[in-house]
Amino acid sequence: MHVPISALTILASTVLSAATGYVASRISQEKQRSITSRTYRQALLMEVRALHSRLLEYEAAYVKYVMTGQISGDQLLKILFQAGDTVVFTNNASSIGLFDRRTALRVLRFYSDVRAMEGRAAVLSEAASSADPEFVKREIRHHLTQLRQVRHRAQFLIRRLHAHYPLTDRLIRWGKRCVTRQIDGLRPRA
Repeated sequence: MHVPISALTILASTVLSAATGYVASRISQEKQRSITSRTYRQALLMEVRALHSRLLEYEAAYVKYVMTGQISGDQLLKILFQAGDTVVFTNNASSIGLFDRRTALRVLRFYSDVRAMEGRAAVLSEAASSADPEFVKREIRHHLTQLRQVRHRAQFLIRRLHAHYPLTDRLIRWGKRCVTRQIDGLRPRA
């Protein structure tokens, strides 16, 4: 059976058009995903930095006021931490899949630790009036240790969020370093 060339041309054109459309849409989707990921990463980085500075303030005030019994840890948390402090994570928690698995787990663990610390401060302030004073002092010291761990996790998360570069950016940076080294090697030494 003989197939006319015009039919083959139409078929090839259709297949090529569909393949081109599919590839273009995938590139567009990937580019949009990259932009969204970068935007979310930057917003989350700013939020974690703000939380880290609040944790530093909270730690200093905790040692100064809570450990001396002047104010409860829960009252101090209500002063330093507001409901909107975690708005980026709260509103975009479904976007956590934009990160690699390790970063996503670190983000989730950090915010979980912040919530646990807030809950622990509330429980400690309730227990302060009715529990054994030695027990309360020991738990207050334990809460300070937990606070320092959360602050260290915030520092690590800031470095992790800040240091992330997509593969293309890393390759470009590597290429620039190689070219710079070659140029430096070609320059005459004084």
